[in-house]
Amino acid sequence: MKSLLYITALISLLSSVAYAGESDAAKYRKCMALTQSDPPAAISYANDWIFSGGAQVPAGHCKALGLLGAGKAKDAASLLEKLVEDMVIYGGDPAQARRNEDLKVQLYGQAALAWEQAGELDKAYVAYSAALTSIRTSVLRDERDLFHELYLARGRLQIARGQNKAAIEDFTLAIEKDSRQFEGFLQRAKAFRKRKSFLKARLDLRIAFKLAPEHPAILLESGILYRAQGKTFKARLDWQKIIDRDPKSEYAELAKANIELLKSQL
Repeated sequence: MKSLLYITALISLLSSVAYAGESDAAKYRKCMALTQSDPPAAISYANDWIFSGGAQVPAGHCKALGLLGAGKAKDAASLLEKLVEDMVIYGGDPAQARRNEDLKVQLYGQAALAWEQAGELDKAYVAYSAALTSIRTSVLRDERDLFHELYLARGRLQIARGQNKAAIEDFTLAIEKDSRQFEGFLQRAKAFRKRKSFLKARLDLRIAFKLAPEHPAILLESGILYRAQGKTFKARLDWQKIIDRDPKSEYAELAKANIELLKSQL
């Protein structure tokens, strides 16, 4: 999710400011800054911008992020999807049409995140799927990173929806796009564990460890897998490694919570 936020929030609307002149680009930068510091002010600023006849897509996007920051995730998601519907996908300028297609992917990706935050997991699934099917591919563009991030995001969502088999399929697609990253193997191991395919889960974790030795997220999952197999001593060893290396980290807190859970089950 963090990677998708990076893609959409920091890159996406840089292309859409081409809809307007330099003043609109400056307004967009100001409005985006407000989404971080004062979301309600960003919403108000974006509304004034829209009503004054300014660039609709950048203004609407800023308003959506303001809504998200203000805790109105459902409204943000709906607005992001409406921006896709309202956007002229194919214009007279081929270069602008290509930018619009890229923007469509990014808006759908961010709408999916907003639907997730709103607890609307089925709508988030539809939005992630729309983002994936909207990616343009050509011999001149390498979209493997974008596919990788979106498949990971949809796979994590599938786990949250209880669709572990579908999650495994998405994580496998993510791995096919980039097998150098550990995240796909880690997430697929989680899905295998939930389906009680413990051997397959352990094999994926071994690959993940090779790609990112001793990463705390992998150690945490390794311990959870050992616990699921009834190997509580090995589980505690993995979690203790996390605590010993960085006792104040978020992963250490999770490791401590899992150790306490073990104690309560004795």
